[in-house]
Amino acid sequence: MKFGCPVELTIERISGKWKSVIMWWLRQHRKSFGELKHLIPGISAKILTQQLRELEKDGLIDREAYREMPRRVEYSITPLGETLSPIIELMCEWGKNQLPEFKFGLRDLTGLRVLIVSPEMGGFLRSELESHGVQVAIATSTIEALQTFDLTQPQALVIDTDMPDDQVYTLVHQIKELESAQGKQISTIALIAVASSGDRRQALRSGFQICLTQPVDIAELVCSLASLTGSLVDN
Repeated sequence: MKFGCPVELTIERISGKWKSVIMWWLRQHRKSFGELKHLIPGISAKILTQQLRELEKDGLIDREAYREMPRRVEYSITPLGETLSPIIELMCEWGKNQLPEFKFGLRDLTGLRVLIVSPEMGGFLRSELESHGVQVAIATSTIEALQTFDLTQPQALVIDTDMPDDQVYTLVHQIKELESAQGKQISTIALIAVASSGDRRQALRSGFQICLTQPVDIAELVCSLASLTGSLVDN
């Protein structure tokens, strides 16, 4: 293909409604197909597959398939893809400036009930999320988490998987049982200490919908909560 100017090449590589969005979500950490589908609810599985294949073909992202059942595939940004990160960040900033009434380009999350389970990060995350209108409850242990869950009836959980009592996945299983009994879905986000394949695999298989690596990017956490709970801007 011949290009009349360098801008045409850049646009050709990230053209389409979703490529830049996919690149934004991958800019910090790798994601599975399922995570990307949760984080970009407006995209179909077919289009997501197509966009990922094109990004991979152009060398902007890497695809890693694991030999295990159920089948697991994860995507990460390549060094070439990272060179587009400044452009993606500028696109993010421009969008935020065009919607000054929104926070991070999302609806004000006022009223969203979130339970944070963490022995150390609860205070910091509460301060950040409350500035976005979120009602935040904190638990510092898995036992306290179940009690707080019953009292607050959160719509989303943000759980530090590196809990000292080593009962995180038991907690998630119990929450899923409550979720089933109550007939409603509760969004679950795991905060993992290291972006290792094993940690991510265990978290996703245990029922977490999204894995975020510490230190937490607040913009990514806010956007994850908005995507999972349906608090997105109307077109």
